[in-house]
Amino acid sequence: MLYKRFLRISTLLAIVTLFAAGCSGPATEQPAAEEEVAAEEPVELNIAAIFMSPLEEPWNLSWVQSMEGVIEDQPHGLTINLDYTENVFGADTERVMRDYAESGKYQIIWAHSNYSDETGNIREDYPDILWVVAADPNEGGGNQYYLNMLVHEPAYLMGMLAGLTTKTNVIGAVSSFPYVDVNTPLNGFFEGVKAVNPEVELKLTFIESWYDPFLAAEATRAQIAIGADSIYAERFGVFEAANEAGVYAFGHFMDQNELSPDVVISSTVAKWDPHIRFIIEEWLTHATTGEPYNAPTDMIWFTMAEGGSDLAPLYGFEDTLPEDVVEQVMQARQNILDGTLVIEPDPEPPRIE
Repeated sequence: MLYKRFLRISTLLAIVTLFAAGCSGPATEQPAAEEEVAAEEPVELNIAAIFMSPLEEPWNLSWVQSMEGVIEDQPHGLTINLDYTENVFGADTERVMRDYAESGKYQIIWAHSNYSDETGNIREDYPDILWVVAADPNEGGGNQYYLNMLVHEPAYLMGMLAGLTTKTNVIGAVSSFPYVDVNTPLNGFFEGVKAVNPEVELKLTFIESWYDPFLAAEATRAQIAIGADSIYAERFGVFEAANEAGVYAFGHFMDQNELSPDVVISSTVAKWDPHIRFIIEEWLTHATTGEPYNAPTDMIWFTMAEGGSDLAPLYGFEDTLPEDVVEQVMQARQNILDGTLVIEPDPEPPRIE
């Protein structure tokens, strides 16, 4: 009896359920379990930078100034925070890098020199951190991006200025080491000199230091003693000696006219903005898609036409230099920007005859 009553109730419930299903609309389609939900775009980015030399060295300071401009611009609405440590080299390097990585705070660690060995030892331990090495020699790949700053194009324009204004036909340069990012502007400068004045005798001194103003000043005085009246200051220390002798000088990586306005005709200006924005885009792609970093192994750099560098203003020299000299150099600058004048980077050590 109880069994039959249960059977009748069960049958009735089944009929009601089927009737209800037939009268209802189509079932709402549920998303596939494996379908990924797009990640929200980040609103904050923390960057740590490591410098091998003091912050005021133009290689470092030019980058910081570019970074400050990008921070102010807030690409993608990002709040970007920057921390850095200067004078990092030798046994301390890997420790400083690992301290930044272990903190869990930073999404990008920018090692602003030839730090490939140190980053290579630890970067695979932190696959979600984007590592940058910026200088030569370095290497890229995986989550490590190899950037460089080549300012040979504005250096060529400075060489034209020197070649067109020299009175002694002796022009020099005081530099650090014969690395790619050093050789290219030196070769560009000397190429610009020779393009307008093939009779010039060229002088070059490597002081074998990234930052030694005293040695750079001594090297400058030695070049002046043998007749140089225009000197490319690839390192700090040249301007003091140039001022003493009243000879022209050319700045490097930053507009350095204010350091010695009576002798600094112009400077190459390193603009790191496109490099920084490129790296931010790479990080953002990783952050929003989860795709592993896949940095190219080759060096990444941006030309003058791409906004990577430029020639600083001539300031008062624009009025004191011969008008035809200024016009010739400014026309060459425009030709570089237009692509009608191509100055190829020459990474080999300068050949001084």
